[in-house]
Amino acid sequence: MSLIGKVIGYFLERRAKGKDYDALAIQLEEARRQVAARFAAAADTPRNRAQANHIIGIERWAQRRLRTLLGEPLIMDEYDAYRPGEDKSIAELGALFDETRTESIRLLQSLRQAALPITKTVPHNDSGPLSIGAWAVYLAGHASRESILLRPS
Repeated sequence: MSLIGKVIGYFLERRAKGKDYDALAIQLEEARRQVAARFAAAADTPRNRAQANHIIGIERWAQRRLRTLLGEPLIMDEYDAYRPGEDKSIAELGALFDETRTESIRLLQSLRQAALPITKTVPHNDSGPLSIGAWAVYLAGHASRESILLRPS
């Protein structure tokens, strides 16, 4: 864990404080619309495809971490293996982001159905233990921030 990671974790926890599963799902859905619009407007360039792969890879990696709360073994890996690959067009990556975000929202619902408290934690590589709520805030914010770097046609 780095000092910056700890600080980021602190702010993620603060932004998640007091939010329930429904509020977090709404936040993920609102961010989805914003990010999807940026994907739709993005030029199909190697730079944009690399950025899109980063966004999707991080989201899939975070999903894998959260699934440990449902019984999957914890693997302290990096996000690289979760990237879809540079061979996909930006349109295909946009559709894949939408599918991936749908899965994040479904996963949040599964965690709620498992009656897990929103404060239950899973380790982040750099920020240490993050609550379910902080992970959801992280996903919404990461995709929103990183999609700003997608350059339009």
